Amino acid sequence: MNMKQKKLGLALGSGGWRGLAHVGVIKQLIKSGIKIDYIAGSSAGALVGGLYSALQDINQIEQIFRQQMNYRRLLYAFSDPRPKWGIFKGKRIEKIFEKYLKNKSIEDLKTPFCALTCDLLTGQVVEINKGSLSRALRASIAVPFVLEPVLWHKMRLIDGATAVPIPVKTVRQMGAEIVIAVNLQKNQFPMTDHKISSFKTLLKTTQVMLYHLAEHTSRPADLILKPDINENGNYSNPFSGFVSKRETIKDGERVVKKNLNRIKKLVNQ
Repeated sequence: MNMKQKKLGLALGSGGWRGLAHVGVIKQLIKSGIKIDYIAGSSAGALVGGLYSALQDINQIEQIFRQQMNYRRLLYAFSDPRPKWGIFKGKRIEKIFEKYLKNKSIEDLKTPFCALTCDLLTGQVVEINKGSLSRALRASIAVPFVLEPVLWHKMRLIDGATAVPIPVKTVRQMGAEIVIAVNLQKNQFPMTDHKISSFKTLLKTTQVMLYHLAEHTSRPADLILKPDINENGNYSNPFSGFVSKRETIKDGERVVKKNLNRIKKLVNQ
């Protein structure tokens, strides 16, 4: 690796189970000798980025998803008593994070990290760069209607994807000289099944907004990677794919291989 490599930051985008591609992206970058200096993520991007920043072992993280994520564990994670602000409370999800992260604080991580969330009460973007990592990840994945918002210093924090699905500006402000954005929205459209319910129409409408927000927030990056994730454009459960779509990790590896020359040129210029 070139010892004069520019400081590289990853802006890891939201996308539910598609976030498995982030594992492949990080894995292939490391394998190719590319040092990652900063990470900012929203939702699934925060989950994978936070785990890597804390554990510093992408192979271990891959094994967590491959071996520990199964339908029985998902059922356990989403079996909280129903709260006032969402369908599930999310406390058990946070306990799963704590199992691997212990009591790690964001400010003590070897790789500087920031999780993106949004305050439901004020509509303001909230960048979490200190405090409990487990709590920050739980806040960043607080999908509206599904998980209860996280109470954090009098704020009610929800999924970062609602405001900044790909935090390019954040990771550049952290000190990154080169920013690579990972946009997971490539194959969500066009839809192939036009016979959908009103509920699915609502959910797909949310994806339309996310699609365009992701395009907008990723634009300032030096390079935008769009993994070619296999899906048919229809709505799918944002969590169950962590079990059924594990090949998505390979999609992340492939997009880095495809763009490796460009990446090396950017960080070594």
